[in-house]
Amino acid sequence: GAFPEDHADYRDWAPARFAEAQIRSLVRQVFFPGRPKPPRHVVFSAVDESTYVAQICMEVAKDLSAQVTGSVCVVEANPHNPELENVFWRKDETAGDSDALGSLRSGSQNVCANLWLAPLKLLLGANPERLAGDSLARRFSDFRLEFDYTVFHGPPAGCYSEAALLGHLSDGVALVLEANSTRRATALRAKETLQATQTRLLGVVLSERTFPIPERIYRKL
Repeated sequence: GAFPEDHADYRDWAPARFAEAQIRSLVRQVFFPGRPKPPRHVVFSAVDESTYVAQICMEVAKDLSAQVTGSVCVVEANPHNPELENVFWRKDETAGDSDALGSLRSGSQNVCANLWLAPLKLLLGANPERLAGDSLARRFSDFRLEFDYTVFHGPPAGCYSEAALLGHLSDGVALVLEANSTRRATALRAKETLQATQTRLLGVVLSERTFPIPERIYRKL
């Protein structure tokens, strides 16, 4: 249930402030976990196709870019529903093409000082219709060389095997579950699919919560 009305955390809670704190905590847990060689290139993938992940990817990228001095790129990597690009790409601005190593920024839009948004075509490269092949692995290497951190908006892991491929090429996957919607069995199948390809599961994100929950409970999710 929700906090009792006299609980200090309840009195101080405001939706925007709570959401900001959760994103900050998520960035800290994924990118700064306190272990050797922390991940820098991460795929965020939903379990269900209906779960909205684009906003999480953008907010994570913005918060990360504010905490680091290096370059950050949030990348559209879902050919089935490129909602990150559809929602956040500024249609009134153009970006050049990028076919050569070291020119990915020219094909991206600058969101703020050290943050860029890369469209799907920049990732697909020689495979304009699907995520597959050696060219995708080379493209991932290009992004690693060009940007210090990347946040990939991947396809749903519970629906498409491409999520495991992206996770295998990156430093790991953060799996997004939708509160009161994602079925446990579906989430477990997605987790097993990732593990079968030796993809590193960095954590589970619970989205669409309508009220705050105590930190001690959140840590168990």
